Amino acid sequence: MGGFLEMMAAPVVMALVLVAMHSHLGHHVVRRGVIFVDIALAQVAAFGVAISLLLGGEIGTDGTYAVALGSTFLGALLISRTRGRSERVPQEAYIGIIYAVCSAAMILVLTQVPHGGEEINHLLVGAILWVTWPTLLKTAALYAVLGFLLWRWRGPLDRISADAEAARREGLPLRRWDFAFYLILGTVVTSSVQIAGVLLVFTLLVVPTVMSVRLYADHRRHFVYTLAVGVAAVVLGAALSYVLDLPTGAAIVCVFGFLLGLQVLLESLLRRG
Repeated sequence: MGGFLEMMAAPVVMALVLVAMHSHLGHHVVRRGVIFVDIALAQVAAFGVAISLLLGGEIGTDGTYAVALGSTFLGALLISRTRGRSERVPQEAYIGIIYAVCSAAMILVLTQVPHGGEEINHLLVGAILWVTWPTLLKTAALYAVLGFLLWRWRGPLDRISADAEAARREGLPLRRWDFAFYLILGTVVTSSVQIAGVLLVFTLLVVPTVMSVRLYADHRRHFVYTLAVGVAAVVLGAALSYVLDLPTGAAIVCVFGFLLGLQVLLESLLRRG
C-alpha cells in the first residue's frame, strides 16, 4: 500500500484535477452536439507537439507547449468558423475532417523524428504515471484561471450551449463566443494531451458527462456525479495499472468504458424490472 501511494499519488491527483476541469467542459460539448471537438483539438495539439519535436524540441518543455498551443488556437478558430445557419453540412463533419487530417499529418511528421513510434504512443496514451508535483501545481493553477473565465462567462456560454438559435435571436455573437469557448477548451486540451494523451483527454471530457446526462437533468447533480464517476475510474484504473503493470492512461480509459457499459446494463435491467 505504501509503495502504491508513493508512486501513484501525483498521477492520481493529476487525473482528478483533469476530471474536475474536463467534466465541466464536457457538459458544454455534449449539449452543443459537437462530441468529437475535444479529440479533434487534442489531435491538433498533438500535431503541434510533433512539429516541435521535428524542430528539436522535447515533450513537456515550454517551447513545445507554445507550439502546441498555437496550433490549437488555429484549430479553435477553424472550428468556430464552421458554425453556420445552414445545416446542410453538420459541424461534426468539419470537426471529423480536422481530426483525420491532423492525425495523418502527425504520423507523417513523426516518421521523420528519431523514436517517432514511441512518440506516437506517448501522444495517444500519455505518460501520466511520470507526472511530477510541480507540473501538477502548474496545471491546477492554469485550470483555476480558466475555470474562473468559464464562471465569468457562464451566461452567454450556457445560453449558446442550450439553444444556439435562441441565443442568436437574442443578439449574441455566436462565432465570437464559440471562439472564446474553443480557446479555453483548446488551452485545457493542450495542457492535458502531453500529460494524459489524446485518448484519456477525450474520455475524461465525454464519458463522465454522458453517464450523468443519462441519469440527471439538473446541472449541479451532473457535476457531482461526473466527479464521483471520475474519482472511481481514476482510482480503480490507477490501482489496476499498478498491480498488473499496465499503462496508467490506457487502464483508466478502459475502466471508464467498463463503468459506462455497466451503467447502461443496470439501467436496462431496472427498466425491465
